Amino acid sequence: MSHLSILPTLVTDLDLLEIALRSEGFKVFRRGIVSSFDTHQSVDLAAVHPSGLQLGWRQSDDQPHFDLVADLAAPEGSGQTESALRRVLRRYAMNQAMQHAEILDAETVTAGS
Repeated sequence: MSHLSILPTLVTDLDLLEIALRSEGFKVFRRGIVSSFDTHQSVDLAAVHPSGLQLGWRQSDDQPHFDLVADLAAPEGSGQTESALRRVLRRYAMNQAMQHAEILDAETVTAGS
């Protein structure tokens, strides 16, 4: 029997995370629920892959980051949970770096004027 695990992450921007998840084929819902058998957890962002894999992120009390909520042993993921998470988080990091670079570029242009 599987259960939901709650793991800390470095994710701080749900908009960028949503873009990354959608790019990897997930349907994304704000203020959703992640389930495993008879366990249900409310999350700030829920994502469901066509394979049935469910991932969720919820904000910790007084923390800037979001925790991952997932059934890491779920049969729906069929061993692909880790690789799916890796792809999503890699895409999130790339989106975050690009956003930061755009901000720096805008500041450079503004400072140079």
